[in-house]
Amino acid sequence: MSKVKTQHQWYLEHERTLDAVVGDVIVYNVSHLVTDLLNTECYGDDENLINVTYKIDNSLTYYEGDTVGEPQMVEALEHWIVVDWFGDELRKQDEMVQEFKGLVIWGRQTSGQAISMDYVVQDILKDIVQRRDEYEL
Repeated sequence: MSKVKTQHQWYLEHERTLDAVVGDVIVYNVSHLVTDLLNTECYGDDENLINVTYKIDNSLTYYEGDTVGEPQMVEALEHWIVVDWFGDELRKQDEMVQEFKGLVIWGRQTSGQAISMDYVVQDILKDIVQRRDEYEL
């Protein structure tokens, strides 16, 4: 069975618990705030705001030592305040996460679907969700 199908089945079985855990780690949508700050003189060139909005992805550039493509610019489509430990876990997954004025902001690269459906979120929260399910039985 493919990893995608297995991940999808897991999501269907744990959807409600996962949504509850996501509600505990995702604090607030600050997409408009980040956009507005980037358009001001005070914060328009703030490195942390820029790094939570854009990054260079080299993952498709090299394959077995050969150059096979150009680096791509990746843009965050949404910005969310997250709890500290979740931000650390997102960083480990190479997500765009920066601290700004004491807030941990995640630059989410997808939009239009529930955050709980993001593979990276499911991967990080999988153990927590399964432990919650065990205690609820």
